[in-house]
Amino acid sequence: MRTIFLLALSLLGLIACDSKTSSGKEYSFYHWSTAYHPNEITNELISRGGTFKEYVRFFDLTVNKNSDKVYPVATVQFDENLKLLAQEIIPVVYISNEVFLHKDGNKKNLTKLAQNTAAKIKRIQNKHLIGKVAIKQIQIDCDWTDSTKDNFFEFLIALKKQLPGYIISSTLRLHQVKFKERTGVPPVDKVVLMAYNVGDLGNVQEINSIISNKVTAQYLDQLEDYPLPYDVALPLFEWGVLYRDGKLKGLLRDLTPSLLESAFAKAEEENTYKATSDSYINEIFIYKGDDLRVETVNKDKLQELASMIKEASGSNSDYETIFYHINSSLTSKFSSDELSSFAK
Repeated sequence: MRTIFLLALSLLGLIACDSKTSSGKEYSFYHWSTAYHPNEITNELISRGGTFKEYVRFFDLTVNKNSDKVYPVATVQFDENLKLLAQEIIPVVYISNEVFLHKDGNKKNLTKLAQNTAAKIKRIQNKHLIGKVAIKQIQIDCDWTDSTKDNFFEFLIALKKQLPGYIISSTLRLHQVKFKERTGVPPVDKVVLMAYNVGDLGNVQEINSIISNKVTAQYLDQLEDYPLPYDVALPLFEWGVLYRDGKLKGLLRDLTPSLLESAFAKAEEENTYKATSDSYINEIFIYKGDDLRVETVNKDKLQELASMIKEASGSNSDYETIFYHINSSLTSKFSSDELSSFAK
């Protein structure tokens, strides 16, 4: 009996170790698809990450041009018989910057906007997640500017009043760290530094707008002194950037090699292609002669980025690493040990 007992303990230990990363550095993921459909691949990623957390985009808030009103769009759709491996979900609401330039996002209407936002979050939570998973934090993703800062910050204060007992967090861009005296510090409990999308998408000569460590290095000198607790989001995605006559026309996501080969031929510059015929890919019309730049994230660049942020954060900072995003085909190309090595 004693032998059987010891064997059982050993097996339990192996299972526990397998659910964690080998180095003990844990990490989480963003879920950015409108269809929340867990499968073996995403469950394995969550298990290997060790935190058993997912940051799930619930919906976006944008200005509807036809009605001239702020409306929620791209609401997440959960499976009816949802079985969750994640033990905690953080609802994320993306709000376009133009919302806080619109009449529905001005100071007179911010309380109503916060009420409507909180109510929709709770409806989704109560319908699909209540009793299945912990929800302790609500995150707002908005790249605020000097012209929208005041309205956005007041919205965050109003939202906090609508959601007592929840941690309220917001996303943070690199320039908002370096120039915090001008851009302001959001009135939230914590922030997530989005350490990607640092290049100029509108520039056809850009090399890689997703990750550029040379650019990022210019914004990290004050990270250690940022006055709020922060976590860090690192990029695990790729896309194609489409240009027509030198002007940005759109982003091609989920661009498989077969799709790329069906409409494009290799051009002279690295990772650039030229459309060989008119076609329709991922709801974007491609004209013959359009230019495409394929951007991705490789291991060396990501390791360098992660190391830069660790060093800039100082020895006392203990942040969570969140990868964007779990739905990307690129995510499965990295091993759990590699992902763990990027984490703090």
